[in-house]
Amino acid sequence: MARRKCLLFVLATLPVFWVFWQLSHMDHAQTPPSPPEKNLHYLRANRSLVHYLDNINILIEPSSVCQKKVPVLVLVTSTPSHYRHRDAIRNTWGKHQETYFFRGLTQDDDRMADAYIEAKQHSDLIVHELQDHYQNLTLKVALMLQWALHRCPRAEFVFKTDDDVMLNPRTLETVLEDNNGAALFGYKKENIVPDRREYTKWYLPRWLYNEELIPEYLLGSGYIINGKNLKEIFSAALHIPLINIEDIHFTYLVAKRALGLPLTHDRRLSPYKPWIFTCPYKNYASVHSLSPEEMDIRNCPQFANFGFRKN
Repeated sequence: MARRKCLLFVLATLPVFWVFWQLSHMDHAQTPPSPPEKNLHYLRANRSLVHYLDNINILIEPSSVCQKKVPVLVLVTSTPSHYRHRDAIRNTWGKHQETYFFRGLTQDDDRMADAYIEAKQHSDLIVHELQDHYQNLTLKVALMLQWALHRCPRAEFVFKTDDDVMLNPRTLETVLEDNNGAALFGYKKENIVPDRREYTKWYLPRWLYNEELIPEYLLGSGYIINGKNLKEIFSAALHIPLINIEDIHFTYLVAKRALGLPLTHDRRLSPYKPWIFTCPYKNYASVHSLSPEEMDIRNCPQFANFGFRKN
């Protein structure tokens, strides 16, 4: 009788578990966000990356970076108002990685005063003279890669990620070892239909990308570029007409289609937030869409010695 009740309970709860799993694995095509903050008219006027890079200045950057060889350089796209996200990273996994935050400008002039104070205190903030909104993300990532080439040329790997991502340095080390010879690796999506809905921030109009499918690309929540391939990827990007979706632009249009570099899938670089949020994920190298509070795992027993293994 007890066994039968247990079986009935499991069968009754399976639909609930399925719903939670689906919610935790939603991606671009399934979750419409708020409308885009800016339009794309600037790309009608000019789609040359060189044109934009020549006219964007660095307003704030650390005076001293990358004094020695860096196993993995983490470049974080950050929004000006996300200072709590940046602090959560600095207080956890950012202590164990060479990590830098990149942000642009807002209409709020007071934010720049805050940026100078934050940069002085932490020496890890880079501010470009660029309006900070989602439709400028391709330009922001281009600026990040350019900065890495000039300021940290000895990085073995460059990890592009977001400020709502948590890294697990132990698992990340394993991921880097397993993909040591790969040019680019991350969470790969294949045969994706471009988002043509104008109200989403992932809107990709036909005049920017006219094909019916995106054959493959690595999701922008966290992909890694081998340092040996960084220069050729950036150099090729200078000649590829810009689109507004950065992960499709750099990993597919530039790296895969223009250069023929293979995109390596590694599920441990997860774009999803686990639906059971426990003291965490030793099998993941990164997870996405976390709040600052969720990233604060300093009290987790598993991470008492949070960091890379000693050689």
